[in-house]
Amino acid sequence: MERLSVYDRAELATDVGPNPRHITVLLVLGGPVPDLADVRRRMARAVDSQPRLAAVVCRRRARSPVWVPVAVDLERHVTALAAPGADPLDLAAADLARRLPDRAPLWRLTVVDLGDDARSALVWTSHHLLGNGPSLLGLLLATLGDVAGGSPWRSPGRVAPPVAALPRPSTRPGRAASSPLVRMATGGVVAASVQVDSAAVRAGAHACGATVNDALLWAWSRAYHRADVDRGGPGEHVVMSVPVTVPGRRFGNDVGAMRVAAPPDVLDDAATGLPALALRTRAAKRRIRPWTWPLAPLGVLVLARLGVLPTVLRRQRLISTVVTHAPGPAGPVHLAGARLLAAVPIVPLVGNVTTCVAALSIAGRLDAAVLCSPESADLAPSLADDLRDGLRQVADLAPRLP
Repeated sequence: MERLSVYDRAELATDVGPNPRHITVLLVLGGPVPDLADVRRRMARAVDSQPRLAAVVCRRRARSPVWVPVAVDLERHVTALAAPGADPLDLAAADLARRLPDRAPLWRLTVVDLGDDARSALVWTSHHLLGNGPSLLGLLLATLGDVAGGSPWRSPGRVAPPVAALPRPSTRPGRAASSPLVRMATGGVVAASVQVDSAAVRAGAHACGATVNDALLWAWSRAYHRADVDRGGPGEHVVMSVPVTVPGRRFGNDVGAMRVAAPPDVLDDAATGLPALALRTRAAKRRIRPWTWPLAPLGVLVLARLGVLPTVLRRQRLISTVVTHAPGPAGPVHLAGARLLAAVPIVPLVGNVTTCVAALSIAGRLDAAVLCSPESADLAPSLADDLRDGLRQVADLAPRLP
């Protein structure tokens, strides 16, 4: 029996609602619905290779909870759904909110028949306790797909700009500004998808010494700032929480977070604002030390033990929103015999954060989901449009070939 890590126990502690602490990944395929028996055979191999897929959590009085191996009923965990004409993104958002079965491993996979021989979908949902975004992405690609040999699993790194081009070092993010978008969130998630050419965004970001992740942070903080102003907010700085995977870990839930602030003066123009925000991101990364990784989950556990964690999450003023981004292989990806057209991650909203964005860089695309609680649901289309426009502005920074 494997003991739960401090990161695992923090995920259990933060499952306080109103949405279950799940991660959903929508995989849109360019072909007819995959064979259910074949998908189950693939998942059987994954269960054999990954112990967490065949375990449940046992809570023990006055002792740390542990993973306990159990039998897996693949007919229960891998099911089919006929939904002709349905929007797969709506199906995935609904699946995020659907509870996982009790006393069974914390995952499910749905094979979706959209009634179209040119398009089908797979919807994966698991508890965040099972693994973080990069872990789950790697598991799904290894289990369901054939990734070309040599395809990079991480996006190319930053191209550093000349020192003279950098602005002055930024200050720490401080508290998040007041905003009508920071309010107690109720249950339910509305999602809007964005898809752009990741190579174009990368080229534009590299032209000014930034990364794809920096570009996503800039475009999202710009969209958030506009929504804040439209809601009658003060339009002050946006503080983003950015999950960061603990180095050296392969599958699991070991993840920390850094905070990055985007003041209004970096959001007007991508050519000047993106390098300034990239510098703030670098400063945030430099503040992370190996011994600091477990501090945040330990703090969560202390608050949970005191019984004040739900209140803290509802009233916190450290962050305005969350931005999460996982890189995958750049080459074409085929899953269950069909080409992957889109891979959209959907994550829950917690506490008083009413909107966030989750993204994957995969197969030459940047696939993102703008996620809103009911309090901000009407903003989802405009947030998605502004995010898409911001990413295209970054892409336009790339040098033009003659």
